[in-house]
Amino acid sequence: MAGFGQTKKAQAALEDEELPAHERADPFAALQAELDAEQPTLNTHTFAGIIGHENTCKTAIVTAAYNKYWEDNEEPKQLWLLDFDGGGFANKSAFYPENTGIKSFEPYVYMTGNRTAIDYDATHNRVMQIMQFAIKNSGNIWGLLITGVDQWDAVCVNNMRINDLGLASDAISASDVRGAGDGQRVGSQWDWSIRKTRFQQLVSLCRALVKRGTKVFMETHLSLTNYALGANEANASWKPAWEKSTNNFLFQIIRMEREDTLDEEGNVLIQRFTASFEKSKTDAGLQGQKRTVLVTEVGKAPIFYGLPELNDGTL
Repeated sequence: MAGFGQTKKAQAALEDEELPAHERADPFAALQAELDAEQPTLNTHTFAGIIGHENTCKTAIVTAAYNKYWEDNEEPKQLWLLDFDGGGFANKSAFYPENTGIKSFEPYVYMTGNRTAIDYDATHNRVMQIMQFAIKNSGNIWGLLITGVDQWDAVCVNNMRINDLGLASDAISASDVRGAGDGQRVGSQWDWSIRKTRFQQLVSLCRALVKRGTKVFMETHLSLTNYALGANEANASWKPAWEKSTNNFLFQIIRMEREDTLDEEGNVLIQRFTASFEKSKTDAGLQGQKRTVLVTEVGKAPIFYGLPELNDGTL
């Protein structure tokens, strides 16, 4: 009869699980089991925004750090590229063609018609699918690098105008600020909440990936904050070209810059590429610190240092 009793107990447990939480014998049993389960120790704190103008080594510091990791480990995990601006794949092709651990995903879905190149709705859905696939495979991924996040923002803006608000039939109409095309002026019509929600879907999935131990790098260009309002360009300031609340979610923000040394005739002699930690939530010692990443000098071979904190895995 002992077996019968165990069967009845198992049946009762199954029936209990089917009840609403507040009606169960122990409504917190599942949470208690989750609390008691052994949680693996993971690197869950690398969620970095890498910002800067074009050609400032944004992609290079990540791929160089990964290549070092790939060479130092017998069974290395992969680096995935969600490559909006094509810079990630170009970097791999030029510098690491033998590195089989770098995997690049094309985020865009292209149209077959002649008027526009990109299907923005399908692109949004594809990006969501790639990110969900990354979460499923997080145990095999060292890091995810998203290049050209400003272009993801453009995808969200076009989706807002075309698919959410119905202001335009395609991206060309969506960019019509004068009403010259189909007679509607849509360029200044926005719903910031829709655009923000679409953009932050990507950020939310990145955060889930970080919690699973994968390093995530969001790379974007800079845009002027007040020059468009009539300010003098020399006095204008630059900000990351992504949805502004993104800054709040990142654990690190690294600004990449290039400093030129000129001769008396204005010719470039030396270019020094640097990385500055504008935000370092997980290591106060890095806050405000600046590192030299690359030095090029006319007539001499370039010296590439990379970012030490990425190279040694401490970031």
